[in-house]
Amino acid sequence: MTDYRFKLGMYLPELRLPFDEALAKAKEIGAEYVWFNSLPDEPPIAEMSDAEVDRMGDRVARHGLKIFLLSAGNPFKQIHLTDLSLETMPEHPDFRKDFDDLVRAMQIAAQLGVDAVNAFTFAWPGEYTAGKPTWPMRWMTRGGVIADIDMEKWVKAFSMVAEQAERYGVDVALSMMPWNYTNTTGNFRRLAEQVGSQRIKVMWGPADNMNCGEYDVATAGFQNIRPYLHGLHLKDLHVIDGLHLNFEYRPLGEGDVDYLTVLRNLRDHRCDAVLSVATHFVPPSGSSEEAMRINYANLRALIRKVEAEG
Repeated sequence: MTDYRFKLGMYLPELRLPFDEALAKAKEIGAEYVWFNSLPDEPPIAEMSDAEVDRMGDRVARHGLKIFLLSAGNPFKQIHLTDLSLETMPEHPDFRKDFDDLVRAMQIAAQLGVDAVNAFTFAWPGEYTAGKPTWPMRWMTRGGVIADIDMEKWVKAFSMVAEQAERYGVDVALSMMPWNYTNTTGNFRRLAEQVGSQRIKVMWGPADNMNCGEYDVATAGFQNIRPYLHGLHLKDLHVIDGLHLNFEYRPLGEGDVDYLTVLRNLRDHRCDAVLSVATHFVPPSGSSEEAMRINYANLRALIRKVEAEG
């Protein structure tokens, strides 16, 4: 096991800096790989020309970094699945825009030699319009009950996505967040198995899974996502009252997620996945850079502990 090496990455927008400054800071802090969904105060990624795309890639490479995941905005993040019709989904204007942006991200990834693009997985009913009305049900059922018709729509949407991913030769790594349908590893696996495409991958978010009541995320959760793993979106939190969505973000390793077990599983199964560090918590200084440095230091300490075990 001694030749296994953890790959360190960073979700760049967490630094809240202009693009080149963020790249330089990410390299200084210790990242090898980066992931981002926009360039602050620059054209949206989906609207870039091929020449602008090449310049973006060159800017990353000049800092000695690699893009391991590319996102053109946040496709499907705030579209409520229940607002879509199974028959007319492809013509729905919000769906069409996000789908087209996602396809453009695939074209850009293929141009730059990036392995995967990122997508979200649609919002639960009323999530962004009616105060999260399904949250208590989702907490009590460890992820939520998905109606049969919504499952059909979900599978249809990502079957369309997988078809395009195959066309461009890139994978699609789906994000996990409590507000979308892939809020737990179980829900992600249901989607992946029904779509049945090797192009569907996951950006595993153990903290988001924990926030939805999946307390065995480091063990059973890992087994659910292991065949699909592209990377990890690393942050930490403490659930105070799950039923009432009362939680607080904390520095990595200081919350509820058993990251030592997560790291051991990655090592023992020799997973080729990037540990993409995020923050979300705010240190007393209010500094986004300090939050990132704290999480990087904590992650390195956890890795050292795991590596010392042999």
